[in-house]
Amino acid sequence: MATEIFTVKITPLEAQKMIKENIDADLVFSDSYNLGDDKFILITTFEKYYARNNSDAGLIVVYENTTEKTVIKATSTGSAIGVLKIDWGAGGNLLKRVKNILAEYII
Repeated sequence: MATEIFTVKITPLEAQKMIKENIDADLVFSDSYNLGDDKFILITTFEKYYARNNSDAGLIVVYENTTEKTVIKATSTGSAIGVLKIDWGAGGNLLKRVKNILAEYII
């Protein structure tokens, strides 16, 4: 399991839309919480199959701006196989995709 947390200079809704439209993974779940005053907590879950380790990797992305800035929290999970829990880079690859999609907006 790997996690990335970073701040972006766009709204949670814009960030979520960009990820949904550009990530090469299947959307499993999406939910949004409108807290009022333009404050949101958004959650998306994706799944991607990796042939190199014959497993599916999950990606959970939380987008929130409850503290006046938009924070992205992305966690990959389920990509490790075997007793040693080796994922052959699958989890990191999903996180890299999220960061690459939002690269020009990362603060």
